[in-house]
Amino acid sequence: MRRFAGIRSGWPESASDTVSGAVPDAAPDAVPDAVPDAVPNVMSGIVSGVVPDTGNDSGREAGRGDGDADVVPSPCDVAWPPRHDVRTSPRARRVRLRIVPRRGLEVVIPPGFSATRIPEVLERHRTWIVRALLRAGLAEAVPGADGAAEGSGVGAFHGMPSGVGAFLGPGGIRSVPGEVLLPAVQARYAVVRAPLAPGMRPELREVDAALRLRVPEGGAGDGVAVDLLRDWLRAVARRRLAPWLHGLAVEHGFHYQRCVVRMQQTRWGSCSTRGTISCNASLLFLPRELARHVLLHELCHTVHMDHSPRFHALLDAVDPDAALWREGLRSGWSHVPWWAR
Repeated sequence: MRRFAGIRSGWPESASDTVSGAVPDAAPDAVPDAVPDAVPNVMSGIVSGVVPDTGNDSGREAGRGDGDADVVPSPCDVAWPPRHDVRTSPRARRVRLRIVPRRGLEVVIPPGFSATRIPEVLERHRTWIVRALLRAGLAEAVPGADGAAEGSGVGAFHGMPSGVGAFLGPGGIRSVPGEVLLPAVQARYAVVRAPLAPGMRPELREVDAALRLRVPEGGAGDGVAVDLLRDWLRAVARRRLAPWLHGLAVEHGFHYQRCVVRMQQTRWGSCSTRGTISCNASLLFLPRELARHVLLHELCHTVHMDHSPRFHALLDAVDPDAALWREGLRSGWSHVPWWAR
């Protein structure tokens, strides 16, 4: 049995909660209109949109889409309401809409604002939300809509996988999952949530094939649960990926110094000139063949630190289907649930 004690008490705060310029205070139930963050301009890589927000580039994601990014689709083409996170910020004076790379829409609300009013806010800013999600490559097609790839798990918009942002709760709010699947190591865990007794610390206990969470009730408890799940995921990755990497190194004659596990935002793995291989804990969510390909890829970097023809020749020698797996990794993030991103 493994136990993970709670460390953080909720969602991390962001410096972008405050809109540039003076914002009048308001009572929680009389919050002014929601303020959308700037729309990511994926053509130029700079932010230009509705309300400029200096000092915040978390909504930028260059390199997605092309000339059709400025086209506002018909509402029937995009799944509605969109998947979204809700975060309460004590510094917020009004509702804020933000687009977070790889996660999608985040709704920041001030203390005391009723979550039942969020659907009304989303509908009021529907055009902006759809355009922003499309430009960031995060829009999801309506199931069965024209243009959606059938059987491939890929939506119609900029190759965005339809499975992203799993574990949708009531009203489109992402909630704690009821199950965690780790295909890379062929493991499945049921998530059992229990109320937190007075005086107890939040915790996650791994008992056989179950993850038993004791966290506060409500949205605050969701944030703590996600923190505990991420800590647990890193621990599982350390005890499962490191031996797997070692086995592959022995099998193919590679040598490295050590293996570390991180939760990188943009890479599945990396290899330093000193022979340290970093593995992303989210590799556990990939199909086993894709995860194995990433590990072999990094082991090949212990011989060739670049992506030269010699590197690819070595990779093809130890992994004959490397080209196939490399193509599969293009949609790799579709396998990773929102809470692990």
